[in-house]
Amino acid sequence: MAVTSARSIVNIKEKGHFEHDNARINKYTLADELPAKLSELELRPRAMAKPGYTLCALSADDKDAVIDFLRRFFFRDEPLNQTINLLETPESRCLELEDYAASTLHDGVSVAAIDDNGDFVGVVINGIVKREDVDYTDKSEECPHPKFKRILKLLGHLDREARIWDKLPKECHTVMEVRIASTHSGWRGRGLMRILCEESERIAREVGAGAMRMDTTSAFSAAAAERLSYRSVYGILYKELSYAPHPPPPHLEARVYIKEL
Repeated sequence: MAVTSARSIVNIKEKGHFEHDNARINKYTLADELPAKLSELELRPRAMAKPGYTLCALSADDKDAVIDFLRRFFFRDEPLNQTINLLETPESRCLELEDYAASTLHDGVSVAAIDDNGDFVGVVINGIVKREDVDYTDKSEECPHPKFKRILKLLGHLDREARIWDKLPKECHTVMEVRIASTHSGWRGRGLMRILCEESERIAREVGAGAMRMDTTSAFSAAAAERLSYRSVYGILYKELSYAPHPPPPHLEARVYIKEL
């Protein structure tokens, strides 16, 4: 979605980030034959322009645009959501999930990448938690959506059992949680998520957080956490929780990761 205001916090164009000079060659019907065709004409193919992006801060004002992006590139792809068929039709919505996803935008620590057209190509929704605000009560009991309730109950279990504050230095009173991370399908595999997570770490330090937290519900997100040097402090196999969704391999376990800053 187009960004409607100028809240840029990095405002740099990343033109040299991607590995393939001809990243957009697949736009051509005869892309695979194009170099050979040009060679026959003794012409050299011109280097394709590499897509650029800008990092920008997100706020509660961006809720509609963020939710629209997540509906297209996260809500339907996430293994837990898929397993329980949370969104039953292309038009289905889970308002409880949408409210959960947007609930920490007001913290002002979430970040997005927008392309040269002003459209979102990646978002990381972060939230700030304080040691003194710890509350391990089961919030899922308040959820009226029976399917999403199962996911909330799982997340509550992770929070109670991980007890991250017991694993962090006593002087650490603020943690930034990476709650949702998603990229446009056309931009995956290009390192954009690493850039967004590194920017999230920069923001965490700026606001005085002593650590980062990431709960992973898929093998892919767990691998990303480990690549970013997070350490696992708790994990449980889905089959050990009767109420939890049981996604197919390789997504067999939910984990909690932390990273001290």
